[in-house]
Amino acid sequence: MSFDLPALPSGWEFKPLESCAVPGSISYGVVQPGAPVVEGVPIIRVNNFRDFRLDLSDVMRVAPEVEAKYSRTRLSGGEVLLTLVGSVGQVAEVPTGCSGFNVARAVGVVKPANGIDSRWIAICLRSPLSQHLLITRANTTVQTTINLKDVRALPIPIPPLAERSQIGDFIAALDDRITLLRETNATLEAIAQALFKSWFVDFDPVRAKQQGLAPAGMDEATAALFPDSFEESALGLVPKGWSVRRIEEIAERVGMGPFGSNIKVSTFVESGIPVLNGANVQGALLEDRDFRFVTEEHAERLRNSCVRSGDIVLTHRGTLGQVALVPTGARFAEYVLSQSQFFLRCDASVMQPEWMLYFLRSPAGQHMLLSNASQVGVPSIARPSSYLKSMRLVAPRVELVNRYAEAARSLHASIVSNKGTAATLATLRDTLLPRLISGQLCLPEAQAALEAA
Repeated sequence: MSFDLPALPSGWEFKPLESCAVPGSISYGVVQPGAPVVEGVPIIRVNNFRDFRLDLSDVMRVAPEVEAKYSRTRLSGGEVLLTLVGSVGQVAEVPTGCSGFNVARAVGVVKPANGIDSRWIAICLRSPLSQHLLITRANTTVQTTINLKDVRALPIPIPPLAERSQIGDFIAALDDRITLLRETNATLEAIAQALFKSWFVDFDPVRAKQQGLAPAGMDEATAALFPDSFEESALGLVPKGWSVRRIEEIAERVGMGPFGSNIKVSTFVESGIPVLNGANVQGALLEDRDFRFVTEEHAERLRNSCVRSGDIVLTHRGTLGQVALVPTGARFAEYVLSQSQFFLRCDASVMQPEWMLYFLRSPAGQHMLLSNASQVGVPSIARPSSYLKSMRLVAPRVELVNRYAEAARSLHASIVSNKGTAATLATLRDTLLPRLISGQLCLPEAQAALEAA
């Protein structure tokens, strides 16, 4: 198979991927996994790929006797994985902790040959050149699928060993910095949720004061905002002076996304007002990337379905339970909801969006949201706007809500800043990578670009 390939520096060469791998090792995994088995062998699927690494938080397990039929793709650590079906072209290296795992049919395994570092293969496979060659040869008749024959033929640039190692170290260092920023953000989000749980679910400060103790780790002014006893309410025992309220009593507005006929592929443009999708509301704060856009005129016609900083976005169809805040410092002044989303805007005189965000993301809030969900056909929440308004919660005094919101906003500001830095580093990495692995850019120039960023 011939490829239109760029010229390489002297001492570099292109080799087909199969010549960089253990002979016969490039293969796909378990074809018929059967029903999941709790104590079975873990297998890696397409959903386990994230940002060029493996996310093992949701790993399917199959019966050992099933996995034994696919020993050719059993992992020992150090392999390179490539998604072959659906979201094709995702790449990840296998850590040693995945020894004994296997992969699904939609995932290809590459076992590097001696003298070829798995990191180098992974870097090359994620490059624009490899991604382009994969996509142009993919079969899209039913579901996007890459043929193993085409994978084996992929051209891999091979520079001298020293250069390979240096480039690999540089890209890996960038990947590590991006990963650290994302892990830091996950920690900051967990802190905000844990603080909410301590103050408003477990009532730790109230219980401490009830026992005549000072609430741990809290200044006197904040501690003074908590009562020292409980009282009966319509929702059971609650801190004294707190009230049971419906969300409609503390909301300025609850609005729905547009009808499907109002947002179609034909309405999208290159730039303008971003339209949200499910990927944008996977975390506590809006993911400000990977948008489609509509014109300002079209967005104006959908004014009732637009959100801004301080609004909380929820899903009512598809992946239920998603709740995200449009934070202060968001990239755009406004966003258009998708047909599967709705939103809550709090009345700031009685409630802050940060408090509502973590209530709705708490186990109690999630239970309330999903208790009105139907799993028949596409999962959905019946009458989402009306249902949300009717939900009851225990509302603290507004002074305490404001104090919590201040703490959450400080954490959120760090998260937004870290996201911006990570995005800058990712853009720089993705710009430098193809030039580095083709020899068009030498490493000192790449390092200088990083320092200037």
